[in-house]
Amino acid sequence: MSQLRCDTQQKIRGREELAVEVQRRQQAGERGVFTNGCFDLLHLGHVRYLQQARALGDFLVLGLNDDTGTSALKGPGRPLVPQAERAEILAALTCIDYVTIFAEPTAGPLVALLQPAIYVKGGDYAAQGDLPDPDRLPEASIVQAYGGIVRLIPYLPHHSTTALMQAINEIAKSASLVMLGNLGSSVMGMIRQIVVVAIGSSVAGPFNSAILPAQTFNDFLINGSVSGALIPTFNDFSAPEKRDELRRIVFTIVNLVLIVMFFAAVLYALFAPYFINFLVTGYKGPEKQLTLQYSQIIFFSLLALGPFAVLLAALYALKEFAWPAFATASYHVGIIIGAFVGSLLGARYYGHLGLAFGVLLGAVGEIALLLPGIRNQRLRYMFVLDLKHPALQRILKLYAPVALSFLVSMGLIFFDQHLASLTPGDGAANYTAMRAATTLIQFPVGLVAAALSFAVLPTLSAHAREGDMERFKATLLLGFRIGLLLMIPAAAGLIILRVPIVDLLFMHHKYTAQNAALTAVALQNYAYQLPFVAIDQLLIAAFYARKNTIIPVTVGIVGVVWYLLIALPFWQTAGMPALVLANTFQNAMHPVIMLILLRLAIGSLHLRSTIPTVLKILLSTAIMLAVAWGLLVLLGHIPLFSLQHLLGQLLTVLVAGGLAGGIYLGLVLLLRVEEVGLVKTAVLAKLGRK
Repeated sequence: MSQLRCDTQQKIRGREELAVEVQRRQQAGERGVFTNGCFDLLHLGHVRYLQQARALGDFLVLGLNDDTGTSALKGPGRPLVPQAERAEILAALTCIDYVTIFAEPTAGPLVALLQPAIYVKGGDYAAQGDLPDPDRLPEASIVQAYGGIVRLIPYLPHHSTTALMQAINEIAKSASLVMLGNLGSSVMGMIRQIVVVAIGSSVAGPFNSAILPAQTFNDFLINGSVSGALIPTFNDFSAPEKRDELRRIVFTIVNLVLIVMFFAAVLYALFAPYFINFLVTGYKGPEKQLTLQYSQIIFFSLLALGPFAVLLAALYALKEFAWPAFATASYHVGIIIGAFVGSLLGARYYGHLGLAFGVLLGAVGEIALLLPGIRNQRLRYMFVLDLKHPALQRILKLYAPVALSFLVSMGLIFFDQHLASLTPGDGAANYTAMRAATTLIQFPVGLVAAALSFAVLPTLSAHAREGDMERFKATLLLGFRIGLLLMIPAAAGLIILRVPIVDLLFMHHKYTAQNAALTAVALQNYAYQLPFVAIDQLLIAAFYARKNTIIPVTVGIVGVVWYLLIALPFWQTAGMPALVLANTFQNAMHPVIMLILLRLAIGSLHLRSTIPTVLKILLSTAIMLAVAWGLLVLLGHIPLFSLQHLLGQLLTVLVAGGLAGGIYLGLVLLLRVEEVGLVKTAVLAKLGRK
């Protein structure tokens, strides 16, 4: 045991021993100060309070409620930190000279035994003025009876364990709800991709390529502004008394977007042949023609997708997470319906265009699923176009740098598609593999990274607006820990189980074993970026909350260089895997640079405090990987688990994945990673079990 820890442990005393020590020091002319409390989750308000208490005398004694007493005072689920650990943490503070734990409902008996010269409590125990409330502070009468002094010290505003817990629970509950919604959307997206690729790469390739122009234009014009400009600005008008003004702002943007999207769709229909010829240069003639037809139809989905993004931002700013979380699933459902209806109609009745019309159906469905949330928040439609509103100008100012970034990203995405169509082998098959693997990667990204960033953004915006950087940093670090807790094992699991997962999900109908092998390679190379993406999404939210969109944009533009460093030298030789690795390297470098810049902007983020949690996660993941690998080797020798048939693929994923996942969960619980409890509590609360 180190000398520092020995010194800390010596401060923790039993009450009888402590009574002798207090009496000795006070008889020698020193003034003892006593205070008591639970001190669960130590924060800045506690530290300032204890420092002020210590300054009133010559030594400070802290009476600590035991676990039973803390639970009785604070409610079920408290304390979060056991009494022995709380005592050691408090004893490590230089302003505290002694710590003793008491089990009684109040500190009265302990105060009567120690008889400190000064008894201190927080200002919230005052009845009127500076006088203590005798009903809430029975210790005061004991102190006054033996001639001691009672002093009340005001707490630091907006700093309390209860407030901190409320903020944590609010973020965790919001994130869990968005995660559940994204889970549903991701599942439907997975089913959509399974249905599309089963038609064959000669259709799946053109369809996935055809979605790209509409999707990237929507991201550029409006979708990309949701986090960076719309939510922070709408959040400033989220108070009930500002609801009418918020409606005016929201529907000004909705109406403006509708006008722009209509003219954009018409112009695209005219110029699409030239653009598609560049986008899919390497595709065969029929594949190019199908891509063109699909893209001209799909572009009109922006008439619904654009307003949807604006309304989604408004509901998130108002912390209405339920309907928005599940609305995005409608997009995938529409495409699935289109695929099935198209297959029934056949080519004679234009059934081959069913996928494209399914996109239109899904986009309209997204808007429809937002309507209950819009009604809940009293956001009735307004026919308004207030282009001079200051909020609109603020949004444009915030989004201008982001738009520049998306413009650069659009160019990179189109260039990536162009290279993919020209890669060695079958360009359509290579791009289909990339899209199928991306769907799998987006599963944890949507479930964890995007959900966390959307959930913390309103809270980070509020802390930034109040100038409370300590709570801002604490919220961000909580997001980091939860993100890594879920994303590190997700990346490892996808890498080790890539072959059975891809075979199980995609190797059906016209999607061959060769197509599945390409998808498995793409999945492995994409999966390395998952932990980085979780951190990146939160860092972007942190900058957006501070209404700083320039830094994320600049870093994003510079990130193109990382992509080109790998893609350009290797796409002709290594082919499709080189393009995937280029994307992974680009996305991994982005949060590294962002983290450095955020630290320069707001000071130390206290990242060292996350090291123990990260080490526990890495250890648990390493053991999980070893278990999964061993199971794959073992099961590969059993005919029932053969990857040559569907049942074997399913059993391999369930057994190897399930047991390995169970091992990981057991280890993080054994190692006492506290974020596991927060996620569990939040999910159960939303499921109505709390």
